Order: sequence, then structure tokens, then C-alpha cells
Amino acid sequence: MTQTQRPVVVMEFANEMPPRTFDGILPDGWDQRRLRIDPLRYPGLADNVPSTAEQAAYWAERITAAGPPPAVVLAYCSAVGLASALVEALPTPNVPLILFDPAVPGPRTPQALLTELARAMDESAEVPTIIGLPPGVALGLASSFLLSVVVGCSPELDEEILVELTGGQRAWLSFTLASAVPLETPPAPEHVLLSEGVEWPGDGVVHRVDVTAAELFRAPLVKSLLTDLLTTVEREASCCLHS
Repeated sequence: MTQTQRPVVVMEFANEMPPRTFDGILPDGWDQRRLRIDPLRYPGLADNVPSTAEQAAYWAERITAAGPPPAVVLAYCSAVGLASALVEALPTPNVPLILFDPAVPGPRTPQALLTELARAMDESAEVPTIIGLPPGVALGLASSFLLSVVVGCSPELDEEILVELTGGQRAWLSFTLASAVPLETPPAPEHVLLSEGVEWPGDGVVHRVDVTAAELFRAPLVKSLLTDLLTTVEREASCCLHS
């Protein structure tokens, strides 16, 4: 990245299956400017539920320490809330936000996730209810339950190893619990790219693309659209930065 180039911040969940990444649709040359954030890498996320604002402040501090302010932030799915809060937390105002198939978790989303995680290990698992509990209490109950399921599946393994094995599950659940708490300020993206069948009732210029959710991250049509959008927002951001 040259001295005058500003990075593009991309929020991606590294362990998501199937994986989604912006690598296939970033304009040529922008990979050298990419600053990747995995929201689940927030320190201690598996053991407590930091607020979305706390997470945003953490990532904003590290982005600022890394160099020039970002030209744009890209995010998808449930990272919409964190990405929006991150833009607010950055010291440089009005950094554009572009969302892809955004999905805001609701109050029942953590419960659905816990059920999915448990049933993937034991189809007959009796999942406790965490709906309505404070986030930290919900995570504690869910963590103990997930550990008990893992122990039942692999009783021969040491408990310390089993706790480590549930780390990714607990981090994902913690992030979802935090994201399910409504933001004080609703997300205000500049642009929103939607695949087939996805809706977005919030702010931003909506671009409906005739591709599946998986193709949204690799289709040439999307890359061409994103190239045009990034060219525009970078020019506008540069003008604001130097005005």
C-alpha cells in the first residue's frame, strides 16, 4: 500500500462454513490495501459478552494504529451492527460503509444458534432456553450446556481440551448475543448489495443483484459493481478528508 492509499477494511468470519470472503470481488490491486477483521477474534469473546460498542472501540483503536484511516468498510450478514458501530468509533468521520446481505440478529437468534450448535453434536440434546436472559447469564448457561454435550460425545478427552474445543462455538454465540442488542443508532450504510430473496428495510442505496447468496462473493457482475462503488466512495472520502 502506497503512502497515499487508504485501506479497505473487510469484516469476515474466518471459520464460517461455507466461507464467505471479499477476496474474489475486490477490485484488482485492492488486495494490497485490504485490512481484514475477524469479529470473533476479539480477545476473550468466548468467555464474556462485550457490547457492540466495546468491540467497535477495540477494532477502531487497532485500525487507527495500523496507519491511514480507511477509505471504506465492507461487511456482511450479522456483522452489520459491529461494522456500523466501528464507523462511528473511528476518529475519521464519515467513513463509508457498504453492506452485503446484511442480517440483524433478533432476540431469538441466539437461541436458534445454540440449538443449531448443540444438535450438530447430538441430535437428541435438550437445549436450555436462554431467551430473555441478560447476555452474560445466557452465555454462561449456554457454555456449560455446550460443554456437557461435548463431554457426552467425547468422554475420554480431558476437560481442558473440551473447553478449548467449544471456544469457537462460545465466541460465535457471544458475538450473536451482543449483536442481538439493538444499537442506539441504526446502521446507516451508503450502499447495500442484496442477493436473490434478501431484503433490507434500512438506510442506504440498495443494489439488487441477480445472484445467489454464495455467488454474491464471486460473481464478475458483483466485482464490477463494487469496483464502481469503491471508486466513487474513495473519491468522495478523499474530498471530505482534505476539505
